[in-house]
Amino acid sequence: MSWRVIARREYRDAVHSSLVWGVVALVAAMVAVTSLVPLVVPQFDGDVLSGLGAATEFAAMLVPVVALVAAYLAIAGERESGSIRVLLGLEPRRGTVVLGKFVGRAAVVAVGLTVGFALAAVPTAIAYGGLPVVAFAGIVALTCALGVAFVGLAVGISAAAATRGRAMTLGIGAYLALALLWDLVPQGAHLVAEGAAPAGSVPGWFVLLQGLSPSGAYSALVQAAVHATEPSYPGIAGAVAGSPPTYLHWTVFVAVLALWTALPLLAGYVTFSRSDLG
Repeated sequence: MSWRVIARREYRDAVHSSLVWGVVALVAAMVAVTSLVPLVVPQFDGDVLSGLGAATEFAAMLVPVVALVAAYLAIAGERESGSIRVLLGLEPRRGTVVLGKFVGRAAVVAVGLTVGFALAAVPTAIAYGGLPVVAFAGIVALTCALGVAFVGLAVGISAAAATRGRAMTLGIGAYLALALLWDLVPQGAHLVAEGAAPAGSVPGWFVLLQGLSPSGAYSALVQAAVHATEPSYPGIAGAVAGSPPTYLHWTVFVAVLALWTALPLLAGYVTFSRSDLG
């Protein structure tokens, strides 16, 4: 059995369940609502790029939850039920199982996010009188990349965890550390290095630290994408004092997302390959 067969099964099963449609509805509703915030909050500029920026800030918190819920039981659930032994009895290697599970669940999340954003584009375009197509397409692609990164993390956790409970605990811990609490790392480092909390301009290393989590890398890449289409909006180094260092290039944050996708998968596979499934 090849990884493609496993991936198709994972995708087909998800499409016929309520999971993918729940993702579509949730993403469409939340993106549509948050993109309209600049129209009702006086402190914001009431333009469409500000609206899309507000939507991506919420997506940086929402998408990891969607991806983790979609994938954290991909392998751990079958290990606890014993059905993984049936699957391995069809003679795929354990690495094939991990890869197939990742590709199938990643496809589900990417399709759900794309359809959800497409639906949200309609009320957003109506409210603002138009939509910057290139910037919007870039944001959708980057949001899918964030979702795929957290699917890689979730499948890696699922491969390493022997039970549903352990997979859930590790998934919650990963979300708290990487999506909610990561900003405390650069904030604390700035406080130690500079003797004060960041205000106004910041050093380049502060921006780099912000972008070393998947959600932080996503936010940096969204800034770069919007800046590329509308130079009046600040890019990745917009808050940096003086000339921006070379390590704040967008390719660095692409690499961060790629590593967060691949390394947990590899670690999960190594653990899974050495596990006794009884």
